[in-house]
Amino acid sequence: MQVIRNFFTGIFSVLKITSSPLLYRYPYRNSAEGLRKDWLCIGRDIKTIIGKLEENSDGNRRK
Repeated sequence: MQVIRNFFTGIFSVLKITSSPLLYRYPYRNSAEGLRKDWLCIGRDIKTIIGKLEENSDGNRRK
């Protein structure tokens, strides 16, 4: 009886480790949608940096 109990305890311990957490939920329907959002954020960041660089270069020319 102890052998069967140990067997099932071992099986269930593996299942608990390999299962995904229930609290995590990916906010996008698929990976392409998530990738699109990431690239939009990257593009926005690049545009912001370029704008700041242009402001700095314009300010340096005036001096």
